[in-house]
Amino acid sequence: MAVMKKFIRCISGATAMIVVAALLPACSLEAPFDAAGEGTLTLNTDIRGDVVKTRAIGAEDLASLRENCVVYIENSKGLIQKFKGLDNIPAEIRLRTGDYVAEAWSGDSVSASFSSKFYRGYRKFQIAEGNNSLTLNCNIANVVVSVDPASLDVDLQDLKVTFSHSRGELQFTQDNIDSKGYFMMPNADKDLNYKVEGKMANGSNYLKEGVIPNVQRAHEYALKISANQASVTEGGALIKIVIADIPLIEETVDIYAPPAIKGDGFNIDEQLVSLDRAFNDTRIYVRGYNGISSMVMNTSSNFTNHNSGKNILDNSVKTELMNQGIKIDKLPASQDAGAAANGVSVPVDEYYITFTKNFLESLPASSEEYKVTFIVTDGNHRQKSASLRIANDPAAVEQLPPVTTGQAIDTEKDPMAVGAYKATVTCLLNTSDATGFGVKYRRSGDSAWQQAMPTSANQAAARRNARNTRALEQTPYTVVLTGLTPDTEYEYAAFADGYELGDIRRFRTEGIFTIPNASFEDWSSYTAKTLLGNRSVVIPWSVGDKNASFWGSGNEGSATANTTLTNKSSDMVHSGAFAARLESKSVMNVLAAGNLFVGTYVETDGTNGVLSLGRPYNGSHPAKLRFWVNYRPGSGVSIKSENKDFVALEEGGKDHGQIYVALTDEPIEIRTNPSKRKLFDPEDPHVLAYNQVTWTDNFGPDGALQMFELPINYNERAKTKRPTHMIIVISASKYGDFFSGASGSLFYLDDFEFVYE
Repeated sequence: MAVMKKFIRCISGATAMIVVAALLPACSLEAPFDAAGEGTLTLNTDIRGDVVKTRAIGAEDLASLRENCVVYIENSKGLIQKFKGLDNIPAEIRLRTGDYVAEAWSGDSVSASFSSKFYRGYRKFQIAEGNNSLTLNCNIANVVVSVDPASLDVDLQDLKVTFSHSRGELQFTQDNIDSKGYFMMPNADKDLNYKVEGKMANGSNYLKEGVIPNVQRAHEYALKISANQASVTEGGALIKIVIADIPLIEETVDIYAPPAIKGDGFNIDEQLVSLDRAFNDTRIYVRGYNGISSMVMNTSSNFTNHNSGKNILDNSVKTELMNQGIKIDKLPASQDAGAAANGVSVPVDEYYITFTKNFLESLPASSEEYKVTFIVTDGNHRQKSASLRIANDPAAVEQLPPVTTGQAIDTEKDPMAVGAYKATVTCLLNTSDATGFGVKYRRSGDSAWQQAMPTSANQAAARRNARNTRALEQTPYTVVLTGLTPDTEYEYAAFADGYELGDIRRFRTEGIFTIPNASFEDWSSYTAKTLLGNRSVVIPWSVGDKNASFWGSGNEGSATANTTLTNKSSDMVHSGAFAARLESKSVMNVLAAGNLFVGTYVETDGTNGVLSLGRPYNGSHPAKLRFWVNYRPGSGVSIKSENKDFVALEEGGKDHGQIYVALTDEPIEIRTNPSKRKLFDPEDPHVLAYNQVTWTDNFGPDGALQMFELPINYNERAKTKRPTHMIIVISASKYGDFFSGASGSLFYLDDFEFVYE
């Protein structure tokens, strides 16, 4: 962040003292995306078991790998999209322009197995405006081991070959020597151990142990035993063990998208309806990767003068269809531009199939819908089917229920949809004539249902959007369920007048996070090394271990001068016997801010501090941070001359005190050394929620604490990523990280808690 002389949109905070600063500049939150445009991504997805070099994948195994493959798309702000099952990846994914990473995982990540394999793909890519595509190669992530069956020819009875690392082992014998073994390497392990055992012809035991150093995934380590047979009976001195390192260059699982079939300007999943038989030209777009080998068109029995089941790419069939009013046009052959930009050559075949106005209007009125089904097969042997359904008579118009429940809440994609006490569920309105529609819900296991309705504005908007020229249009409507119980499973379903319940879906409410030692009843001390020898350091925790303590402070820094800035106090309490007391002091002619924070004081860097802000968190979404506080700012502010550009205080005036809260997806490191200063920044991409309060004057009545509630503001990143850590930082001198403030600034604090709505 640039040096800030102006204080129009930025806030600065501190938790510093002599050797530790804490609060840090904080600027207004950035928008989730810049002003760039959007693009579409086609993710080429498939698992090609026919190219696996280590062992062929059977049809059932291949289907399981496809079904359980999980694909993630992330950018610098976190998870953007997640798909489970390759067939569930949409033909086009809309993304903002910019840089992304795609990852794919499939199989079983087992430490050691003869059957379970694990595949992983990782690729960086860019989205430009327009169409983009990506081929993600999923490679085997295992270290593979094998034993050459010719090893049995060596005269070693009861041969056993064992491979192992710290978390597992695999043993080869004559019964499974044709197998291959698969290891997932622990992070701490770089080597595989091997052991060869057997009994020689003279009855003595043979044992040879060794290490295969620096093994790599997607490499096979093939062990072979050979010997001079004449020497084996003499003790086996010439038994030879060779381990070949074989890169599995063919062990590539290419991921390709299925063919795409969609309506041009309409949703092909919906009926094409015109009861007065006044149609327009209707065009269907078809795209296939690595070519399209066939495009079979099947028609329902109410069609006349057309033979079903033909490949419409055949010239004779094209001519026949053209004469009936159905045109097949192929676009010029090309390489996919998005894939080429990412270094991959992917040929693309694209077609338009046009059902002309004359053809559609010539169809006789039918009480059953006309149905044309396309089965498209691409060059990767992937198939996709879709149907154009046509209704030109009232009896043929499909009748959906007035409402449907739709898909269950996906809290991985939308982590804020379900809270501790409320949940936002989305159902579908299928006709504008529906009345009294809403949601019924109950705790799983209960017999009685409760019901909730959308707001009147939501109902009106849903009905308005459902009216269109087509017969039916599924329109989302949302209902907020309130008064729920934390950490409880619920089930819900859509209903409407005359229609009881749609499909039942489930969700679990978030649990409540209780802040440890939030009333500051537990205190202890530990011994720390300082520049002037060992010192006793006070911490707000029951055990004298700063790494275990949920709360930290800058006491370790001020202990150098035998000064304690943060300690327990019974002067003002809300509950229990103690509250926390934070006081800023001038120590050795340097302002040291009384401070308290969630995290750990890591180390002292010269006369500065290194902090780790944040402790593990349950991922919930509270609305506020509530606490009891009394603040009295000191007077006579002193500002360190070299830090004037960073400090919004008046020399000689009153000090400022500050408290802020943040939810993040990892701990935040803080360094107060000016040469490598790193302060807390709410715009950091790891920050998902934040707010602060600054007091410039007295807060709370004399001698007593006053309740304060600080709203927690969630940014756009929180809509796609769940917090894993929480931070609270309190400083009696907001600009203490710049060694500026006033001695005597004083906080009393008690009973911190999150408030959920």
